[in-house]
Amino acid sequence: MNPQTQTLQSPPAPQRPWRRKSKNDVLIVVVASIAPGLIAFTANALEILSGFLAGVLFIILQISAGAAAGVIHRGRRGLSDGVLISAIGFAISFVAIMMSSVIWSVATKGFEALKFQFLIQNNEFITPTSPLGYGGIGHAILGTLIIVGIATLISVPIGIATAVYITEVRGRSRVLVQGLVQAMSGVPSVVAGLFIFATLIFTNISEYNGAMGALAYTILMLPTVARTAEEVLRLVPEELRAAALALGASRARVVSMVVIPTAKAGLITAMLLGIARVVGETAPLVFTIFGSAKTNINPVDGPMAALPLYIFNGVRQPFAPEQARAYSAALVLLVLVIIFFTLARVLSTGLRKGK
Repeated sequence: MNPQTQTLQSPPAPQRPWRRKSKNDVLIVVVASIAPGLIAFTANALEILSGFLAGVLFIILQISAGAAAGVIHRGRRGLSDGVLISAIGFAISFVAIMMSSVIWSVATKGFEALKFQFLIQNNEFITPTSPLGYGGIGHAILGTLIIVGIATLISVPIGIATAVYITEVRGRSRVLVQGLVQAMSGVPSVVAGLFIFATLIFTNISEYNGAMGALAYTILMLPTVARTAEEVLRLVPEELRAAALALGASRARVVSMVVIPTAKAGLITAMLLGIARVVGETAPLVFTIFGSAKTNINPVDGPMAALPLYIFNGVRQPFAPEQARAYSAALVLLVLVIIFFTLARVLSTGLRKGK
């Protein structure tokens, strides 16, 4: 055959398993993920099956529906994949339903007492049976901002410095520090509060105040910031460090002028994760700030209020007005967290683009 007239065969089309799925494939996965749970729930709600039998029915239907979806989509090779994907789809749906239920409950009950005066007043002269037109959470909002702010000022520099020591300095104690940080990440929040109470308050070294609550929050916030910052610093390309060292920069200047600026968006994320770890914690505050109905902006002068503790004390009251105030406070806390993380997301995106 003349090579000049030989036609070249086109290469086979590449396989792209990540390609966009068709509507039928998505529909099959959705039905296989949700239908077994709906059937089992309906059977239990109508008292056709007991809770145990409904659970057994759900497991059987979930495995069968996932296997059927996998066989329809990819044949016998997709049997195990179908079971796994349908189980993951059910888990995602279940979490989404639970989260939506919580948010809906807080939103519907929280609007009852939510007025402008509720955001700026305190509860100094308010009783649990006072009408909803009186009292508010202004003192608790200020207390939360002060306590979390102090904890952030303490834990973020120490956490980033710890991450720099582990990833950049790599001293002899690196393994010990890394293990200590990992162990601290598993400390329950109530233990942090009890530790501050036993060492500083019970021994009369200090009294109940906002600073003690900030120290308890620091114990919880520090490992989250340190571990996240460590992972972020590891993502900085080694070539940047090598190029800076080749130009004659010292290790300290490389860290301060090359590594940290490169990872600043990730370090902000580490700070946000640390704040998210503690902003809703109640147990440490029960043992450290005691709570107050007055407005106190001095973190070292007596008991202080905070939103999580205000909510905790409110929902325990048997009186409807106080419970309504607690739900409104929960809604305010939820909205503040959403606004905060939205702004942080925008800021992190801007930093990644070099703005």
